Amino acid sequence: IFMMNLHRCAKLDHIETVSTVGKLVLYFGAQSFMNIFMGWVFRTHVTLEKGYVLPNGKTLENDLHGCPVGFALTAMQQVISFLCFIMVYGLLYFTPYKIETKRINSCNEVISICIFGSVFALNIALNNFSLGYISIAVNLIIRSCLPLTTFMSQQGLAMFGLYPFKPCRIAEIGLMTLGVCFAALFTIAKIMGSAEKGHSSSNMVLGVVICILSLLCGSLNLALAGVLGEMKMSVYDTVAYMSVPATIFLVPFAVFLEKPVPGQWPEVFNTEDATDFMILREVMRIAPGTFALFALSGVFSFMYNIVQFSIVHTLSPSATAFGGNFNKAALVLLTLTLPFLQVHSLPGSPYIEVIWFAVIGNVITFSLYSYLQILEKEKAKIAAAADEKTGFLSEQEEDWDESTSEESAGMCGA
Repeated sequence: IFMMNLHRCAKLDHIETVSTVGKLVLYFGAQSFMNIFMGWVFRTHVTLEKGYVLPNGKTLENDLHGCPVGFALTAMQQVISFLCFIMVYGLLYFTPYKIETKRINSCNEVISICIFGSVFALNIALNNFSLGYISIAVNLIIRSCLPLTTFMSQQGLAMFGLYPFKPCRIAEIGLMTLGVCFAALFTIAKIMGSAEKGHSSSNMVLGVVICILSLLCGSLNLALAGVLGEMKMSVYDTVAYMSVPATIFLVPFAVFLEKPVPGQWPEVFNTEDATDFMILREVMRIAPGTFALFALSGVFSFMYNIVQFSIVHTLSPSATAFGGNFNKAALVLLTLTLPFLQVHSLPGSPYIEVIWFAVIGNVITFSLYSYLQILEKEKAKIAAAADEKTGFLSEQEEDWDESTSEESAGMCGA
Protein backbone atom coordinates (compact mmCIF):
# COMPACT_ATOMS: atom_id res chain seq x y z
CA ILE A 1 0.00 0.00 0.00
CA PHE A 2 2.80 2.36 0.90
CA MET A 3 4.68 1.63 -2.37
CA MET A 4 1.51 2.35 -4.38
CA ASN A 5 1.20 5.75 -2.68
CA LEU A 6 4.83 6.84 -2.69
CA HIS A 7 4.10 9.38 -5.41
CA ARG A 8 1.55 11.00 -3.08
CA CYS A 9 4.06 11.14 -0.21
CA ALA A 10 6.64 12.66 -2.53
CA LYS A 11 4.25 15.50 -3.42
CA LEU A 12 3.19 16.50 0.10
CA ASP A 13 4.69 19.92 -0.46
CA HIS A 14 2.15 20.57 -3.23
CA ILE A 15 -0.93 19.52 -1.21
CA GLU A 16 -2.28 22.42 0.79
CA THR A 17 -4.96 20.32 2.49
CA VAL A 18 -2.38 18.14 4.24
CA SER A 19 -2.08 19.70 7.70
CA THR A 20 1.11 19.92 9.74
CA VAL A 21 -0.37 17.46 12.23
CA GLY A 22 -1.09 14.94 9.48
CA LYS A 23 2.46 15.17 8.15
CA LEU A 24 3.95 14.70 11.59
CA VAL A 25 1.67 11.72 12.32
CA LEU A 26 2.91 10.10 9.11
CA TYR A 27 6.49 10.87 10.11
CA PHE A 28 5.89 9.47 13.61
CA GLY A 29 4.54 6.21 12.22
CA ALA A 30 7.42 5.74 9.80
CA GLN A 31 10.05 6.68 12.39
CA SER A 32 8.53 4.42 15.05
CA PHE A 33 8.53 1.43 12.74
CA MET A 34 12.07 2.06 11.48
CA ASN A 35 13.49 2.56 14.99
CA ILE A 36 11.84 -0.56 16.39
CA PHE A 37 12.78 -2.67 13.36
CA MET A 38 16.44 -1.61 13.33
CA GLY A 39 16.70 -1.90 17.12
CA TRP A 40 15.28 -5.41 16.85
CA VAL A 41 17.70 -6.39 14.07
CA PHE A 42 20.78 -5.02 15.87
CA ARG A 43 19.98 -5.97 19.48
CA THR A 44 17.10 -8.40 20.13
CA HIS A 45 16.78 -10.56 17.00
CA VAL A 46 18.23 -14.05 17.54
CA THR A 47 20.90 -14.43 14.86
CA LEU A 48 22.21 -17.78 16.14
CA GLU A 49 20.38 -20.00 18.58
CA LYS A 50 22.11 -21.56 21.53
CA GLY A 51 23.66 -24.91 20.72
CA TYR A 52 25.26 -23.65 17.51
CA VAL A 53 28.63 -25.32 16.97
CA LEU A 54 31.43 -22.73 16.92
CA PRO A 55 34.57 -22.93 14.73
CA ASN A 56 36.60 -24.02 17.78
CA GLY A 57 34.29 -27.00 18.35
CA LYS A 58 32.43 -25.49 21.31
CA THR A 59 28.73 -24.68 21.31
CA LEU A 60 26.92 -21.42 22.10
CA GLU A 61 25.57 -21.50 25.63
CA ASN A 62 23.11 -18.63 24.99
CA ASP A 63 21.28 -17.18 22.01
CA LEU A 64 23.36 -14.75 19.96
CA HIS A 65 21.42 -11.51 19.48
CA GLY A 66 21.77 -8.84 16.80
CA CYS A 67 24.59 -8.21 14.39
CA PRO A 68 27.19 -5.37 14.60
CA VAL A 69 27.45 -4.31 10.93
CA GLY A 70 26.52 -0.61 11.06
CA PHE A 71 28.65 0.69 8.18
CA ALA A 72 28.21 -2.30 5.85
CA LEU A 73 24.46 -2.48 6.41
CA THR A 74 24.03 1.25 5.76
CA ALA A 75 25.97 0.96 2.49
CA MET A 76 23.81 -2.03 1.58
CA GLN A 77 20.66 -0.04 2.37
CA GLN A 78 21.79 2.79 0.09
CA VAL A 79 22.36 0.39 -2.82
CA ILE A 80 18.94 -1.20 -2.30
CA SER A 81 17.33 2.25 -1.97
CA PHE A 82 18.81 3.28 -5.31
CA LEU A 83 17.50 0.08 -6.92
CA CYS A 84 14.06 0.80 -5.42
CA PHE A 85 14.18 4.28 -6.92
CA ILE A 86 14.99 2.82 -10.35
CA MET A 87 12.08 0.39 -9.98
CA VAL A 88 9.60 3.10 -8.94
CA TYR A 89 10.88 5.37 -11.73
CA GLY A 90 10.23 2.62 -14.28
CA LEU A 91 6.78 1.79 -12.90
CA LEU A 92 5.65 5.43 -12.99
CA TYR A 93 7.33 6.35 -16.28
CA PHE A 94 4.23 5.86 -18.47
CA THR A 95 1.75 7.18 -15.91
CA PRO A 96 0.60 10.71 -15.02
CA TYR A 97 2.88 10.46 -11.97
CA LYS A 98 6.10 10.15 -13.97
CA ILE A 99 9.10 11.24 -11.92
CA GLU A 100 10.85 14.29 -13.36
CA THR A 101 14.41 14.35 -12.06
CA LYS A 102 16.31 17.59 -11.70
CA ARG A 103 19.33 18.09 -13.93
CA ILE A 104 22.44 19.08 -12.00
CA ASN A 105 24.01 22.03 -13.82
CA SER A 106 26.55 23.59 -11.49
CA CYS A 107 29.61 22.45 -9.58
CA ASN A 108 28.16 23.91 -6.37
CA GLU A 109 25.13 21.62 -6.65
CA VAL A 110 27.36 18.59 -7.13
CA ILE A 111 29.44 19.53 -4.07
CA SER A 112 26.30 20.13 -1.98
CA ILE A 113 24.83 16.76 -2.94
CA CYS A 114 28.10 14.94 -2.21
CA ILE A 115 28.41 16.60 1.20
CA PHE A 116 24.76 15.89 2.02
CA GLY A 117 25.06 12.25 0.92
CA SER A 118 28.18 11.76 3.03
CA VAL A 119 26.68 13.40 6.13
CA PHE A 120 23.46 11.43 5.70
CA ALA A 121 25.38 8.17 5.33
CA LEU A 122 27.52 8.92 8.37
CA ASN A 123 24.43 9.76 10.44
CA ILE A 124 22.68 6.47 9.65
CA ALA A 125 25.86 4.37 9.78
CA LEU A 126 26.92 5.70 13.18
CA ASN A 127 23.39 5.26 14.50
CA ASN A 128 23.30 1.66 13.28
CA PHE A 129 26.80 1.15 14.69
CA SER A 130 25.72 2.39 18.13
CA LEU A 131 22.69 0.05 18.20
CA GLY A 132 25.10 -2.88 18.28
CA TYR A 133 26.50 -1.65 21.62
CA ILE A 134 23.67 0.19 23.42
CA SER A 135 19.96 -0.43 23.89
CA ILE A 136 17.39 1.34 21.75
CA ALA A 137 16.24 3.25 24.87
CA VAL A 138 19.69 4.82 25.37
CA ASN A 139 19.94 5.47 21.64
CA LEU A 140 16.59 7.26 21.52
CA ILE A 141 17.10 9.34 24.66
CA ILE A 142 20.40 10.63 23.24
CA ARG A 143 18.81 11.39 19.88
CA SER A 144 16.00 13.27 21.63
CA CYS A 145 18.59 16.05 22.04
CA LEU A 146 18.27 16.71 18.30
CA PRO A 147 16.60 20.15 18.62
CA LEU A 148 19.63 21.69 20.35
CA THR A 149 22.18 20.23 17.93
CA THR A 150 19.93 21.13 14.97
CA PHE A 151 19.75 24.71 16.21
CA MET A 152 23.54 24.80 16.51
CA SER A 153 23.94 23.33 13.01
CA GLN A 154 21.57 25.93 11.54
CA GLN A 155 23.51 28.73 13.19
CA GLY A 156 26.76 27.26 11.90
CA LEU A 157 25.42 27.04 8.33
CA ALA A 158 24.09 30.60 8.67
CA MET A 159 27.63 31.82 9.31
CA PHE A 160 28.51 30.64 5.81
CA GLY A 161 25.37 32.12 4.26
CA LEU A 162 23.75 28.72 3.70
CA TYR A 163 20.86 29.19 6.12
CA PRO A 164 19.09 32.16 7.77
CA PHE A 165 20.07 32.95 11.36
CA LYS A 166 17.59 31.77 13.98
CA PRO A 167 16.69 34.07 16.88
CA CYS A 168 18.35 33.13 20.20
CA ARG A 169 15.61 32.95 22.84
CA ILE A 170 16.82 32.30 26.38
CA ALA A 171 13.79 30.22 27.42
CA GLU A 172 14.01 27.89 24.43
CA ILE A 173 17.78 27.40 24.68
CA GLY A 174 17.46 26.83 28.43
CA LEU A 175 14.79 24.15 27.97
CA MET A 176 16.80 22.38 25.26
CA THR A 177 19.91 22.42 27.48
CA LEU A 178 17.93 21.08 30.45
CA GLY A 179 16.54 18.30 28.25
CA VAL A 180 20.09 17.36 27.25
CA CYS A 181 21.05 17.21 30.94
CA PHE A 182 18.20 14.80 31.64
CA ALA A 183 19.33 12.66 28.69
CA ALA A 184 22.86 12.59 30.11
CA LEU A 185 21.51 11.58 33.54
CA PHE A 186 19.51 8.74 31.95
CA THR A 187 22.55 7.48 30.03
CA ILE A 188 24.86 7.54 33.06
CA ALA A 189 22.30 5.69 35.21
CA LYS A 190 21.80 3.06 32.48
CA ILE A 191 25.55 2.46 32.10
CA MET A 192 26.15 2.24 35.87
CA GLY A 193 23.15 -0.04 36.34
CA SER A 194 24.30 -2.35 33.55
CA ALA A 195 27.84 -2.45 34.95
CA GLU A 196 26.47 -3.44 38.37
CA LYS A 197 24.69 -6.39 36.72
CA GLY A 198 27.95 -7.58 35.16
CA HIS A 199 27.44 -6.30 31.61
CA SER A 200 30.35 -4.68 29.79
CA SER A 201 30.30 -0.94 30.41
CA SER A 202 33.22 -0.17 28.06
CA ASN A 203 31.22 -1.28 25.03
CA MET A 204 28.28 0.85 26.20
CA VAL A 205 30.52 3.91 26.54
CA LEU A 206 31.76 3.32 22.98
CA GLY A 207 28.16 3.03 21.80
CA VAL A 208 27.21 6.27 23.57
CA VAL A 209 30.11 8.18 21.99
CA ILE A 210 29.21 6.85 18.54
CA CYS A 211 25.54 7.74 19.11
CA ILE A 212 26.48 11.33 20.04
CA LEU A 213 28.51 11.61 16.83
CA SER A 214 25.50 10.27 14.95
CA LEU A 215 23.34 12.90 16.66
CA LEU A 216 25.61 15.70 15.45
CA CYS A 217 25.55 14.31 11.91
CA GLY A 218 21.76 13.94 12.12
CA SER A 219 21.22 17.58 13.04
CA LEU A 220 23.51 18.71 10.23
CA ASN A 221 21.67 16.31 7.92
CA LEU A 222 18.30 17.91 8.74
CA ALA A 223 19.65 21.40 8.15
CA LEU A 224 21.25 20.36 4.85
CA ALA A 225 17.99 18.74 3.79
CA GLY A 226 16.40 22.17 4.14
CA VAL A 227 19.21 23.62 2.00
CA LEU A 228 18.58 21.05 -0.72
CA GLY A 229 14.92 22.00 -0.54
CA GLU A 230 16.01 25.55 -1.41
CA MET A 231 17.78 24.05 -4.45
CA LYS A 232 14.30 23.03 -5.68
CA MET A 233 15.14 19.33 -5.56
CA SER A 234 12.22 16.94 -5.29
CA VAL A 235 12.04 14.18 -2.69
CA TYR A 236 12.99 11.55 -5.28
CA ASP A 237 15.93 13.70 -6.42
CA THR A 238 17.20 13.86 -2.85
CA VAL A 239 16.91 10.10 -2.31
CA ALA A 240 18.38 9.15 -5.68
CA TYR A 241 21.28 11.58 -5.84
CA MET A 242 22.51 10.93 -2.30
CA SER A 243 22.64 7.12 -2.64
CA VAL A 244 25.75 7.04 -4.83
CA PRO A 245 27.99 9.40 -2.78
CA ALA A 246 26.71 7.83 0.45
CA THR A 247 27.68 4.33 -0.69
CA ILE A 248 31.09 5.43 -1.95
CA PHE A 249 31.71 7.25 1.32
CA LEU A 250 30.82 4.20 3.46
CA VAL A 251 32.66 1.45 1.57
CA PRO A 252 36.15 2.20 3.03
CA PHE A 253 34.72 2.17 6.59
CA ALA A 254 32.95 -1.15 5.98
CA VAL A 255 35.93 -2.86 4.35
CA PHE A 256 38.96 -1.54 6.25
CA LEU A 257 37.83 -0.29 9.70
CA GLU A 258 38.32 -2.97 12.37
CA LYS A 259 36.28 -2.49 15.54
CA PRO A 260 35.71 -4.35 18.84
CA VAL A 261 33.12 -7.10 18.36
CA PRO A 262 30.47 -7.00 21.15
CA GLY A 263 28.69 -9.78 23.00
CA GLN A 264 29.43 -13.39 22.05
CA TRP A 265 30.53 -12.48 18.54
CA PRO A 266 34.24 -12.89 19.39
CA GLU A 267 33.49 -16.58 20.05
CA VAL A 268 31.86 -16.91 16.63
CA PHE A 269 34.69 -15.21 14.73
CA ASN A 270 37.44 -16.37 17.08
CA THR A 271 38.76 -12.79 17.15
CA GLU A 272 38.17 -9.66 19.23
CA ASP A 273 38.19 -7.23 16.26
CA ALA A 274 36.65 -7.48 12.80
CA THR A 275 35.50 -5.29 9.92
CA ASP A 276 31.85 -4.94 8.97
CA PHE A 277 32.51 -6.63 5.65
CA MET A 278 33.99 -9.69 7.41
CA ILE A 279 31.00 -9.89 9.75
CA LEU A 280 28.45 -9.42 6.95
CA ARG A 281 30.08 -12.09 4.80
CA GLU A 282 30.07 -14.56 7.71
CA VAL A 283 26.45 -13.78 8.60
CA MET A 284 25.41 -14.44 5.01
CA ARG A 285 26.93 -17.92 5.38
CA ILE A 286 25.81 -18.93 8.88
CA ALA A 287 22.53 -16.96 9.20
CA PRO A 288 20.92 -16.35 5.76
CA GLY A 289 17.64 -15.38 7.44
CA THR A 290 19.35 -12.45 9.18
CA PHE A 291 20.97 -11.43 5.91
CA ALA A 292 17.50 -11.40 4.30
CA LEU A 293 16.36 -9.02 7.04
CA PHE A 294 19.26 -6.73 6.13
CA ALA A 295 18.09 -6.67 2.51
CA LEU A 296 14.51 -5.97 3.64
CA SER A 297 15.76 -3.07 5.76
CA GLY A 298 17.02 -1.43 2.54
CA VAL A 299 13.46 -1.39 1.16
CA PHE A 300 12.15 0.03 4.43
CA SER A 301 14.95 2.61 4.40
CA PHE A 302 13.84 3.81 0.95
CA MET A 303 10.25 4.20 2.13
CA TYR A 304 11.29 5.99 5.30
CA ASN A 305 13.54 8.41 3.42
CA ILE A 306 10.66 9.33 1.09
CA VAL A 307 8.50 10.21 4.09
CA GLN A 308 11.30 11.99 5.98
CA PHE A 309 12.46 14.20 3.12
CA SER A 310 8.87 14.96 2.07
CA ILE A 311 8.26 16.42 5.51
CA VAL A 312 11.64 18.16 5.85
CA HIS A 313 11.06 19.89 2.51
CA THR A 314 7.71 21.25 3.71
CA LEU A 315 8.49 22.00 7.37
CA SER A 316 11.50 23.64 8.96
CA PRO A 317 14.28 21.34 10.19
CA SER A 318 13.61 22.45 13.77
CA ALA A 319 9.92 21.56 13.45
CA THR A 320 10.82 18.09 12.19
CA ALA A 321 13.39 17.66 14.95
CA PHE A 322 11.21 18.58 17.92
CA GLY A 323 8.23 16.85 16.33
CA GLY A 324 10.17 13.61 16.24
CA ASN A 325 10.94 13.94 19.95
CA PHE A 326 7.38 13.03 20.87
CA ASN A 327 7.84 9.82 18.97
CA LYS A 328 11.21 9.11 20.60
CA ALA A 329 9.74 9.74 24.06
CA ALA A 330 6.93 7.25 23.39
CA LEU A 331 9.40 4.64 22.15
CA VAL A 332 11.65 5.12 25.20
CA LEU A 333 8.65 4.54 27.47
CA LEU A 334 7.74 1.42 25.47
CA THR A 335 11.26 0.00 25.76
CA LEU A 336 11.15 0.53 29.52
CA THR A 337 7.80 -1.23 29.89
CA LEU A 338 7.80 -3.96 27.19
CA PRO A 339 10.22 -6.86 27.87
CA PHE A 340 10.43 -8.00 24.22
CA LEU A 341 12.18 -4.71 23.33
CA GLN A 342 14.85 -5.29 25.99
CA VAL A 343 18.05 -7.29 25.56
CA HIS A 344 18.79 -7.23 29.31
CA SER A 345 16.46 -6.70 32.25
CA LEU A 346 16.21 -3.21 33.71
CA PRO A 347 18.68 -2.27 36.49
CA GLY A 348 17.54 -2.25 40.09
CA SER A 349 17.27 0.53 42.65
CA PRO A 350 18.42 3.31 42.78
CA TYR A 351 19.24 3.36 39.05
CA ILE A 352 15.73 2.57 37.83
CA GLU A 353 14.28 5.51 39.79
CA VAL A 354 16.89 7.83 38.29
CA ILE A 355 16.11 6.49 34.81
CA TRP A 356 12.39 7.18 35.16
CA PHE A 357 13.06 10.64 36.62
CA ALA A 358 15.34 11.48 33.70
CA VAL A 359 12.84 10.22 31.10
CA ILE A 360 9.96 12.22 32.59
CA GLY A 361 12.14 15.33 32.89
CA ASN A 362 13.34 14.95 29.30
CA VAL A 363 9.76 14.63 28.00
CA ILE A 364 8.52 17.63 30.00
CA THR A 365 11.35 19.97 28.98
CA PHE A 366 11.14 19.20 25.28
CA SER A 367 7.33 19.38 25.41
CA LEU A 368 7.58 22.87 26.90
CA TYR A 369 10.10 23.76 24.21
CA SER A 370 7.68 22.56 21.54
CA TYR A 371 4.89 24.61 23.13
CA LEU A 372 7.05 27.75 22.99
CA GLN A 373 7.79 27.03 19.34
CA ILE A 374 4.06 26.77 18.61
CA LEU A 375 3.40 30.09 20.37
CA GLU A 376 6.12 31.81 18.34
CA LYS A 377 4.67 30.46 15.10
CA GLU A 378 1.21 31.69 16.06
CA LYS A 379 2.62 35.15 16.82
CA ALA A 380 4.46 35.20 13.49
CA LYS A 381 1.30 34.13 11.67
CA ILE A 382 -0.77 36.87 13.34
CA ALA A 383 1.91 39.48 12.59
CA ALA A 384 2.08 38.39 8.94
CA ALA A 385 -1.72 38.60 8.65
CA ALA A 386 -1.69 42.07 10.22
CA ASP A 387 1.03 43.25 7.82
CA GLU A 388 -0.90 41.87 4.88
CA LYS A 389 -4.07 43.64 6.04
CA THR A 390 -2.16 46.89 6.55
CA GLY A 391 -0.70 46.63 3.07
CA PHE A 392 -4.14 45.98 1.58
CA LEU A 393 -5.62 49.02 3.36
CA SER A 394 -2.68 51.15 2.20
CA GLU A 395 -3.30 50.11 -1.40
CA GLN A 396 -7.00 50.95 -1.04
CA GLU A 397 -6.13 54.38 0.37
CA GLU A 398 -3.72 55.02 -2.51
CA ASP A 399 -6.37 53.99 -5.03
CA TRP A 400 -8.92 56.25 -3.30
CA ASP A 401 -6.45 59.20 -3.31
CA GLU A 402 -5.73 58.69 -7.02
CA SER A 403 -9.41 58.53 -7.90
CA THR A 404 -10.13 61.62 -5.78
CA SER A 405 -7.31 63.52 -7.51
CA GLU A 406 -8.62 62.55 -10.95
CA GLU A 407 -12.13 63.68 -10.01
CA SER A 408 -10.79 67.00 -8.68
CA ALA A 409 -8.79 67.54 -11.82
CA GLY A 410 -11.86 66.81 -13.90
CA MET A 411 -13.93 69.33 -11.98
CA CYS A 412 -11.26 71.99 -12.36
CA GLY A 413 -11.11 71.34 -16.07
CA ALA A 414 -14.87 71.71 -16.28
